[in-house]
Amino acid sequence: MKGFGEDKEKISLKKINPPPTEEIIHAAIQFQLRGNLKEASKYYRYCLDNGINDPRIFCNYGLILRELGDLSNAQLMMQKSIEISPNDTAAYHNLSGILKELGQYNDAEAILNKCLEIDQDNSITLNNLGNILIFQGKPNKAELIFKKAISVNKNDHNAYLNLGTCMKIFGNITKAIEYTLKSIDIKSNNPTAYSHLGEFFRISGDYKKAIINYEKVLDFNKNHASARYGLLKCKSLICDWNNFDNDLIWINSLGLKGDPVDPYLFFLYEDNPINHLKRAKRYSRMNFQRNNMFKQKSKNSQKIRIGYFSADFRDHPVTHMILSFLELHDKNKFEIFLYSFTLKEDKYTNILKNLGFNFKDIKELNEFEIIKLVRSDNLSIAVDLMGYTDKNRTIIFSHRVAPIQINYLGFPGTLGSKYYDFIVSDKIVIPKKYERFYTEKVVKLKNFFPPNLSPRNISSGKNYLRSDFKIPENVFVFTCFNGNQKITYKEFDIWMQLLNEIKDSILWLRKSNSYSIVNLREEAKKRNIDPDRIFFAERLENKEQHLARYQISDLGLDTFNYNGHTTTSDALWSGLPVLSKIGHSFASRVSASILNSVNLDELVVSTDHEYTKKALYFAQNREELEKLKLKLRDIKDKNLIYSENYVKDLESLYIKIIN
Repeated sequence: MKGFGEDKEKISLKKINPPPTEEIIHAAIQFQLRGNLKEASKYYRYCLDNGINDPRIFCNYGLILRELGDLSNAQLMMQKSIEISPNDTAAYHNLSGILKELGQYNDAEAILNKCLEIDQDNSITLNNLGNILIFQGKPNKAELIFKKAISVNKNDHNAYLNLGTCMKIFGNITKAIEYTLKSIDIKSNNPTAYSHLGEFFRISGDYKKAIINYEKVLDFNKNHASARYGLLKCKSLICDWNNFDNDLIWINSLGLKGDPVDPYLFFLYEDNPINHLKRAKRYSRMNFQRNNMFKQKSKNSQKIRIGYFSADFRDHPVTHMILSFLELHDKNKFEIFLYSFTLKEDKYTNILKNLGFNFKDIKELNEFEIIKLVRSDNLSIAVDLMGYTDKNRTIIFSHRVAPIQINYLGFPGTLGSKYYDFIVSDKIVIPKKYERFYTEKVVKLKNFFPPNLSPRNISSGKNYLRSDFKIPENVFVFTCFNGNQKITYKEFDIWMQLLNEIKDSILWLRKSNSYSIVNLREEAKKRNIDPDRIFFAERLENKEQHLARYQISDLGLDTFNYNGHTTTSDALWSGLPVLSKIGHSFASRVSASILNSVNLDELVVSTDHEYTKKALYFAQNREELEKLKLKLRDIKDKNLIYSENYVKDLESLYIKIIN
């Protein structure tokens, strides 16, 4: 803001004998500095109505309009300020920020380049330009700009911080940490730098250092939403339930008040679809709001053109699921496009490339290049397989790349956005009474939602023994291979109760990281259970071997707020019954849908007490458990090979949506 001097008393704005222009502008600035935008606006409008052409008026009033959300008129004010004072770099910076908020990144870039013509060594301009280039998907160009800023000013802490962001985009987390630490060396009291550092350590898997840095941010500002979010995320990943009562305060408010945050984390902490909806709507409005709604009409085509979008076309649960039906699409009726922004391709990526579809690698394209490409492909339906999961490109859907856009499979909840027309589910995952918790129109497959019960190749000729995993032979094996972050103290309390009552039992968990092993063993001690009765499964060389080891287990135990999805299907296909508790939110109902699809409703309970009672029953009546395994084997042999029916069901749903 442009201004000068100390505060003065309110002056009267009269047409007759008006006060001097400087006095009016000064009063407006003081009101603006105190946050009284209404009074400041009155003074600025008075100036405009009386033809006072001072650039400060247009620039400062533009800032007020921007804060009030009137971006179009804010843009006009900044352009007028530049017209009057063409060498004023502050107005250029403000205008570029407004254009960025409007999604006009190319124009924002052009304005900043114009600013550099005025002052080529302005490090603020260089940093702003680099950030605009990042938004445009041009990190390579951004890197050069940030390095130029450092050449201009070797102590430019923002440039080092921004270089760290570039390195993260490149996947070079070591360099990202190095540049961020350099930024902190220059300016040690910058909470944003510590927040970035926390994120980078989290990505690298060094959760302890991540937590330390997030806590430093909170020392500056206890209400810092992204740091609080990062801290909760790290604690979930390592099963750190210390001081959980305090964490619960934030879980109950974060994203619902203050700054919006990604709603995905809260599927782990809450079975509350009302809160999931509120967080998603606030997050969508903050990050993906568009003033102009482009609604492309699909051109006439003999085939229905379906586009699937994902960064997970690799060894990932989403790809494991879609491979069960993707190649069975009716090629006479449907033309399939796979839009991949997968960073690290593997054998699964190659399988998808060789299915005969239109496979398009778009990871190097920026947002606008992707939009242009996809719109030119004239899709009938665009299917987002990611939602708000890691490395998503949700932003392209906010510009609308197809007349119909669907939230499907990758994100177990609403996206809270008007840009998604439908969400795919079934009668169990989203029953009629819960449809109000979704901004998308709920469309339901006739049978069941998850497409991941197709035949799996269990490692041929491999019969694992318990000794292969150092598990005693004569014990009852409770198994949960869900990610450790899905485990809360509620499940763990029950599991430890089971171990206490079934003396010859052990708990077999997935090894997610070394920190979670230490914490879970400590939690077992707190509950008077020998931590050596908890075993951790290492990641195996391939999926087939992983499936084969399920066969040495006795009973699968599901997590509550966020069920096993692919994990539950893997266990069932391998012949292991899974006990699950159904909840209210999408993520807590998927296992129930899977179990219902194989007629094992007796393994679905609705309370903690039922869950405990049924687990104990099977552990104490092992002949009944064997009957259940025989039933599962029989059902699997007869009914689980259903991919053709599934894809026909999905295709019927697509046709119904279009018509």
